[in-house]
Amino acid sequence: MTIGEMILGAIFQAILTDLRHLILSSSAEAPDLEKDLRSLQRSLTRIQSILEDVEKNQVNKKEQKPWVFEFRDVQYEANDVLDEIRMECLRRRTVRLHKVRDTVSWMNPNRLHFEKNIKVRLRQMIEDIDKIPTRNAFRPAEALPDRRAGDQDDAKPTTGNVSSESALFGREAEIETIVKLLTSDGKPSYNDPGVITIQGVGGIGKTAVAQAVYNRKDVSKNFFLQMWVYVPRHVAITKLTRSILEAAGGSSNLSELHMLQEQLKELLAGKKYLLVLDNLWNEKSEDWEELVSNWDELKKIFLAGAPGSRILVTTRSPTTTRITRTIGPSILLRGLSFDDSLSVFLHHAFENPVEYRKEPELAIAGMEITAKCSGSPLAAKTLGSRLRGEDRSTWEHFRKSGMLHLKESCYGIFRSLESTYHQLPPHQKRCFRFCGLFPKSHVFDKDTFIRLWMAQGYIFPKEISAGNERRVEDVGAEYFDSFVDRLFFEPIEGCSTKYKMSGLISELAQLLTEGECSMIHHDMMSSVQETIRHSALILDHLHSSTSLEGLIYTSGASRSPEICWQLPQNMAQKLKRLRVLDFGNIEIESLDASIGQLIHLRYLGITSSSIKGLPDSVSNLYNLQTLCLRNCKRLKTLPKDLSYLTGLRHLDLHDDADFDDEVSFSLCSMPKNIYKLKLQTLSKFVVGGKRKDCRISELKKLTQIRGDLRILDLHNIHHVDEVKEEILSDKEFLSRLELQWGGNPSSGELSSLHEHVLRKLKPHTNLQELWIVGYNRALFPEWVGHASFSKLVKVRLSKCRTCVQLPPLGRLELLEELWLKDMDGVEYVDCQFCCGSNQRIGFPSLRKLSFESMPKLKGWYGEERCKLPSLQELYIKDCPLLLCCHSISDRTKVSFI
Repeated sequence: MTIGEMILGAIFQAILTDLRHLILSSSAEAPDLEKDLRSLQRSLTRIQSILEDVEKNQVNKKEQKPWVFEFRDVQYEANDVLDEIRMECLRRRTVRLHKVRDTVSWMNPNRLHFEKNIKVRLRQMIEDIDKIPTRNAFRPAEALPDRRAGDQDDAKPTTGNVSSESALFGREAEIETIVKLLTSDGKPSYNDPGVITIQGVGGIGKTAVAQAVYNRKDVSKNFFLQMWVYVPRHVAITKLTRSILEAAGGSSNLSELHMLQEQLKELLAGKKYLLVLDNLWNEKSEDWEELVSNWDELKKIFLAGAPGSRILVTTRSPTTTRITRTIGPSILLRGLSFDDSLSVFLHHAFENPVEYRKEPELAIAGMEITAKCSGSPLAAKTLGSRLRGEDRSTWEHFRKSGMLHLKESCYGIFRSLESTYHQLPPHQKRCFRFCGLFPKSHVFDKDTFIRLWMAQGYIFPKEISAGNERRVEDVGAEYFDSFVDRLFFEPIEGCSTKYKMSGLISELAQLLTEGECSMIHHDMMSSVQETIRHSALILDHLHSSTSLEGLIYTSGASRSPEICWQLPQNMAQKLKRLRVLDFGNIEIESLDASIGQLIHLRYLGITSSSIKGLPDSVSNLYNLQTLCLRNCKRLKTLPKDLSYLTGLRHLDLHDDADFDDEVSFSLCSMPKNIYKLKLQTLSKFVVGGKRKDCRISELKKLTQIRGDLRILDLHNIHHVDEVKEEILSDKEFLSRLELQWGGNPSSGELSSLHEHVLRKLKPHTNLQELWIVGYNRALFPEWVGHASFSKLVKVRLSKCRTCVQLPPLGRLELLEELWLKDMDGVEYVDCQFCCGSNQRIGFPSLRKLSFESMPKLKGWYGEERCKLPSLQELYIKDCPLLLCCHSISDRTKVSFI
């Protein structure tokens, strides 16, 4: 069964299961409806296989595009119909779940109309599908020419003399590193040859770097035998072994694999050799699987060589180690700096690169053209060579045009990158194409991208056909990590969840989605194609393409406070197919109630907005998976019937302010019955002060929430009966927790309630970060600082003004950062804080420690076991009475303010 069949089969099976529960068993239409669905399944499976085959062929074949769009139109229409069926199932289940009178009873005319309408649409779709091949004189999939991107590379010689680039810029550091690895005295282990990997995207210069290393005299004299083997796209183990044998000077007349292996082993025996396997990366072919299974035999041959022998591999794929089964050094080639890229461009554009300085106009144009190359030496070389000897008008044309408008001149660049894309499985290809919606260097959040893919239905658990439960988000994370490994996505330094695409990768995604995804500027609104399914609008305009399934607004890198936007009242009619509606940083004052008619909507995002509330009609969006309201500090209420959204998985109320900052937020409570949702994300829970508000006890049933959770306004708990049992101890996926009480230090009675609440809010021991703010009791419960919380890395205690003794946090073995602030009642810090009753060294991993605004703190005492061996920074501020400070290492940076 193909991936497409598996995916479609699983979707339809789920729908048919829902239908069997929904349609009266005595209904004469039920069997026909199921029959129509199965007919549609067969038709769509056929389309899926055709599209997958087309995907493997040249993407830009103009004669193929019309019927490809026709097929995709049918797929989108089918998705809409199935979505409506699924939504109706959800609606009816929700009605029963909430015990509300079902206004659509079994014999209600509206219900019968829905089922008849769906039946008619299904049959019409099947007819339309059956007409497409005849109407377009479609050639069967097997008749399509097999001209996949990258096949031309197979024409390269597999062995022979190695010539290097005449000039190589910006790779000096990488070359020196590889040379040292090749010539060092380190020896491979008894069962592992020394394998060094050079990894990078297509066109980044892997082969050029390997050639430069291979031709170095200090490398050549270090090896008795040097072999260079280019690995073609389709390579069987026999062919590869023969190529290595030929490069070693052996005979290639042998036909049997074992004979080839024996001769190669004889040639390598006792010799110190260097073998370069250039372009070992085609992980999709059957030959690749054969190579994986036979590598152990090759490894035995390689181990026959003398100690110090090395294998240098160039690859685009992170899974090459799956073949070599080694964890050797890996050199990652990223884009060149601008100056180095300019040097490559000028070297190929001018016979004498200094000449360009005599032409100021060409100099400016050359720098702007170089910037389009995004650090790719292949792009710089290609464009430089193309412009060599051309007049100013041609240079000016290239300067003004984007890479996508220079496709003919840039064919080799995109072909190199596209061949990596073609190695992706079909489901990952759709996720990558969706990236064509975003501008160059757009910084995006990993979780947000995964949720956008989910909303479009691009992620399917691998085990779905086997009936195993698996979080869609986890599968999406695998897709995302695969793109990072293939260098399609680049991490933003200093931020573990933020990424971007380089300019060329972004343009490749746009090239692959021509006619399907589009970035639209405000002055291009009238030219939107009808085939466009996903659109990113720059600034604040809306167009009326009724086929849109994704709509993302952006105002660029920084938000303009002058922009204020309001949805039109007829939005539901204009954009009825929307699955994603994300306003980015656009300021939104309100949403019209008609948003509740966007029945296919799965992702609704409003960020950094002044919006104060959402219309109650949002509760009609039964397909909604993600409701993102980040940094909406004026948001006062959520829809009261939010619990009707049984498909909601992510309620993102995160704000970017530091947990300990005085944040002014308006949300005063959570909607009741929130426990009925299957939430994976609930970044904020506000304890309401009124009887009608959602109780904190509802959190108990939300066992799957993960990531960050802030529980605010805990002072609104007035009685122990409101928190009878532990609420958070079973939430093993929480990584960061803040518990915050507001108001001033409370009376003794309420203070004892603080202790009871904090005891019942004991988290799971998997927690990594803990913030406790506003707790007012002399002592902390025993769990705070207990050694079982061995994964805690960061702790902050703030505004616990009546606390007189700090908990024994030194028992937390992995704790790296600790902040103590506004602890007004603490006078002394002693060994109880560092070690408790434990005789072991306290705070073994602590790197940063801060005492701030502690007006009564007089002394910090400690024994030998309290010396904080890993402390790097000690920050002390506004502690006016502190006279005695515990001795610390001279290596620690101390700041007194």
